[in-house]
Amino acid sequence: MTPPRHLLNTDFPQPFPQAFRGAGIHLYDQAGRAHIDGCSGALVANIGHGQAAIARAMAAQAAELSYVYRYHFSSPAAESLAARYCALTAAPMGAAYFTNSGSEAVEAAVKLARVRHLAAGEPGRFKVISRHQSYHGVTLGALSWSGMPSRQEDYRPYLSGGCHIAPAYCYRCWFARRPETCALECAQALEAAVIAEGPATVAAFIAEPVVGAALGAAAPPAEYFAAVRRICDRHGVLFIAEEVMTGAGRTGGRFFASDHFPGRPDIIVFGKGVGGGYYPLAGALVSTAVAETIGAGRGGFAAGQSYSGHPVGMAAGGAILDFFQAHDLLARAAETGARLGRRLETLRAHPSVGDVRGRGMMWGLEFVADQARRTPFDPRLQYHRRVYAQARVNGLLLLPSGGCDHGRAGDLALVAPPLVISETEVDTLVGILDETLTQVERECPADCG
Repeated sequence: MTPPRHLLNTDFPQPFPQAFRGAGIHLYDQAGRAHIDGCSGALVANIGHGQAAIARAMAAQAAELSYVYRYHFSSPAAESLAARYCALTAAPMGAAYFTNSGSEAVEAAVKLARVRHLAAGEPGRFKVISRHQSYHGVTLGALSWSGMPSRQEDYRPYLSGGCHIAPAYCYRCWFARRPETCALECAQALEAAVIAEGPATVAAFIAEPVVGAALGAAAPPAEYFAAVRRICDRHGVLFIAEEVMTGAGRTGGRFFASDHFPGRPDIIVFGKGVGGGYYPLAGALVSTAVAETIGAGRGGFAAGQSYSGHPVGMAAGGAILDFFQAHDLLARAAETGARLGRRLETLRAHPSVGDVRGRGMMWGLEFVADQARRTPFDPRLQYHRRVYAQARVNGLLLLPSGGCDHGRAGDLALVAPPLVISETEVDTLVGILDETLTQVERECPADCG
């Protein structure tokens, strides 16, 4: 008899596989079989698994000071990490606020925007504009500002609505443009929305610099965020760069992906990779101007969380930054990520691969029934789940998602291994994925959609 299950997971009635050990880019199950973590969990394990230096730093901090509540005390570890994070951007930020997850960080960023407007004497500003085909988190506020219908559907009665504009999605441009004819209509949609909502009521615009689960590493046109910045400045709206997935070196060369594009954000949301899977660390950075306005008005940010600035988490974050520096991970993610991109491009030979996109160590594959017409598969096929399941059998973990075509159809897989992956391991990963696609296409040819 199968023992009863007590841990809720994605397939509660069935026995669920367990991981027992992690090392580098590999996870090992109960049978000792190795799986390449081709998606860093959920783009979390940026420095890889089993890095003992992080565990030692956390243990040392726990032995010295395990916990303080931010209402009573800060800590040297929190003050140090905040200063280091503010210096990681091309133009230094002004202050940091720490949370325990990306979803909480998104909500904190929106609250910070609201507090800034209150401090500036603009109490009418409260609306948040976001984009369709975006995902900002699982909590109700973050889910409301998301534009991913499949993840919102069950909880729609509890969501606050909000205003969504077209995504910057070149492969399936909502304005029927090609790169050579692009007039940045996707950016101009923001100004139209601000005017329609009433400029004096809009607090912030939130967007992922490179879209994660909802659009599979889709990046905007080069000047998109410059246009966004001009629109926000014109109407007094704060720009929030949601970097839960794209931060911590994920896009290579820079710690934050927003530094790849013109148009500075007022607030940067971070999470996932900054804790590397060793601690649930996340938060928000605010610009010096925002920090000074809050300081001069409200004097601070009182929206407290019990574990905000947890000393052990701060020690983990600091040790992870040390690891980045010691192993030159930003440059490594750019260099090895370029190799990953080149190798993934060869998969366009598969009839089901419609697009390969990304940068650094964050790449997406979009699967189609017809390459020339970019026709998506029938969503009932759940093609992305077929690819995921077969890849897992073959020893490779991917991050699948669906609904990129206006939330109805469309199949994606994110390929985003730990930044410590070697060139040889890149070749092994893509080889497994190549074999996987051959197997899935044999079972379900591209024209079966």
